[in-house]
Amino acid sequence: MEKAKSALKVIVPSLNKALENSDDINLLINIESVAKIENITTCFILDKNSKVTIHNNVSEWNTERTSGIYNKAIKQKAEFLQQTSDKDFLLFSEPLTDNHTLFCVFSVQKAKETAKHWKVKYYAVASSVALLIATILYFLSKLLIMLPFKKIKKSLENKSSENIKEGKYDEITDIFVTEREKIVKKIEILEEDRESLSKIIEYSQETSIKDSLTFIILNSLNRVVYAYDNTDNILKKDFEKSGHILEISENQNLIKVITKANENPGKEVNESFDNYTITAVSISTDDKIAGTIVKIK
Repeated sequence: MEKAKSALKVIVPSLNKALENSDDINLLINIESVAKIENITTCFILDKNSKVTIHNNVSEWNTERTSGIYNKAIKQKAEFLQQTSDKDFLLFSEPLTDNHTLFCVFSVQKAKETAKHWKVKYYAVASSVALLIATILYFLSKLLIMLPFKKIKKSLENKSSENIKEGKYDEITDIFVTEREKIVKKIEILEEDRESLSKIIEYSQETSIKDSLTFIILNSLNRVVYAYDNTDNILKKDFEKSGHILEISENQNLIKVITKANENPGKEVNESFDNYTITAVSISTDDKIAGTIVKIK
């Protein structure tokens, strides 16, 4: 309504001038301009006797509008908005020069549809702006937060790498060091501990393993260097060759014997269970355990 009324304010002076000069052509041009204003369905000018001076519909010229709402509007001699008998339409009137009054019928339904259309546009634009702002904030946060975080991460990774070399594992290591990096570091550990491993292999070659149902070689950290299990119930079927003994077996008798062997380096420990005999010995070098050999018959 306000948008239409603002447009009418621009046209009214031209209508007044055309009435004063009895310029029918300009009067017709201006009434057509009024009819094109959004949400206006009908527009016309009445004189003081309620006779149609001009109408946007030619067939309505020279007719009379004697309804009470028109007479009421003429008497107001001021801008006036009132409800018509049809609730979907409003009647707006504006006094003109020489006792004439401009009438415009507004479509409420059409205005609602227009408002709905603009509302959809508004939400579409608002959503686009919100998405743009979110994107900008994302990249800003990535720039301002992630870069310092990456520096901290790199520092922690370096620290974690040192821990792995020393055989230490913690939560930070698990978070920031990839599995591949762990494997590489484990290989480096094994290479550094080559002398200890050679002693284990040398000892294992001196023992007979042909008649062993299960044979295991562990390093100083009790991780598997070599293993096989023909019993199918001592070690897990899908055990990892580099896994810890506690990860590859749940057999308490095996764990018990290995623990005793670690506590008594160089001494063979023998235990029997379920028709099996476990023999374990921990090999020591320079007062440190180099590894453990386990046989099950």
